[in-house]
Amino acid sequence: MRLFEATHVFKHDWETVSLANWRKYPNEQTPHVRHVEILNQDVDPVTGVLRTERLIMVRQNVPMLVRKIFGGDTSYVLEYSEVDPRKQTLVMQSQNMTYSNLLSVGEYITYTPDPENSKHTLFTQSAQLKASGALCRFANKIEDICWNRFQDNAHIGKLGLEQVVSKILAERQAMTMPLAQTASD
Repeated sequence: MRLFEATHVFKHDWETVSLANWRKYPNEQTPHVRHVEILNQDVDPVTGVLRTERLIMVRQNVPMLVRKIFGGDTSYVLEYSEVDPRKQTLVMQSQNMTYSNLLSVGEYITYTPDPENSKHTLFTQSAQLKASGALCRFANKIEDICWNRFQDNAHIGKLGLEQVVSKILAERQAMTMPLAQTASD
């Protein structure tokens, strides 16, 4: 079993970063994510907590031999999330559904205001990768390869989120610009 852990500070407030999280797919930085489907979503009327269940379709870059053996390069991930606007937390848990009997990848992500600077957002990510079943014999090698790919994708995902944050900030500026110009006229 391999563990992956990472933290990152986005130099943007929690509201902006959590909004960007919902808008990050599709994104040119993450072309492997093909489709995201919301399966279930509800808001607790008392707490205001938003709970969402999504199915994410991912196209994996795998060798031709692996595609032939396992029947393709498309896999599915089930993601559960909770957004608590009062506590300013976004918690996401995901688990691969495709080939999970051979390789299990469970991920846990949080977005919270940075305790050192409330105008920034602390991102924490952890994942557990475990090869099993027919792959047990090669578990260490497969887990190492998957860990490296996971690390690369995590970096690309942060770049993609920053790109979406930039778009959101540009939209906000465009919306307030006419108001500022009108006020100065």
